[in-house]
Amino acid sequence: MPLDMRLLLLASTLLAALLLTACVVDEPVATQDIVSTIPWQDGERTEYLLLDRDGDEERGRGVLTVTRQNGAFELRLRYSDERDSDEVVVLVDAETLKPASVRREISLQATTVTGEYDSEEGIIRITIIDKDGDERPVPLRLEEHYYDNESSLFLWRTIPFEEGYEASYYSVLANRRSQKLITVRVAGTEEVTVPAGTFQTWRVEIRFDGTKQVAWYADTPERTLVQYDNSRQLMQLTPSAAN
Repeated sequence: MPLDMRLLLLASTLLAALLLTACVVDEPVATQDIVSTIPWQDGERTEYLLLDRDGDEERGRGVLTVTRQNGAFELRLRYSDERDSDEVVVLVDAETLKPASVRREISLQATTVTGEYDSEEGIIRITIIDKDGDERPVPLRLEEHYYDNESSLFLWRTIPFEEGYEASYYSVLANRRSQKLITVRVAGTEEVTVPAGTFQTWRVEIRFDGTKQVAWYADTPERTLVQYDNSRQLMQLTPSAAN
């Protein structure tokens, strides 16, 4: 089997399998909104290789795009191999990145998950459509300082890139009908080499439920995602996306 998309689901976000290993939080953690800057332009497109954890074996390809829609951004993520694809579209506010809606289609499972956010009522209305076309509506009450999980790779690009910066927020996983407390920390700068070349980057560490992931963003005004380690796979920028 060339790529188990059930393990990918998305490489860009917090792996559902890992999220099942919940731990007990002894003390309340203060959360906050974390967006400080919007570095991308309308029409941005970046392409990635999906590799095993050692970076030796190709597991698939990924594409991230940004499209401006009035006062919102459409953030699109697509991952695929020879037999499966996993595609997500998240609509977010262009200044705050607060989500308005999310739609995810997983071809192998023939499943579609949609979510409509209602900020006034503080809920997300989730609908799961299975391969038979049956729909299951599931409302979920939102915690304060939330963002959609599928926008994570874009969201982390917007935090203050200052060594030692740390903040926590809630990530909404519509496909899991749940929320997770996420802590992001800027560890400092680091040189990283990927298929697109060698980059000076900011190392951003992401922690949740006892698991650590790492994302490296270029130390440029665009803050392009260069590499992402979700603790099971690597995602690396390809030459076609390098600017």
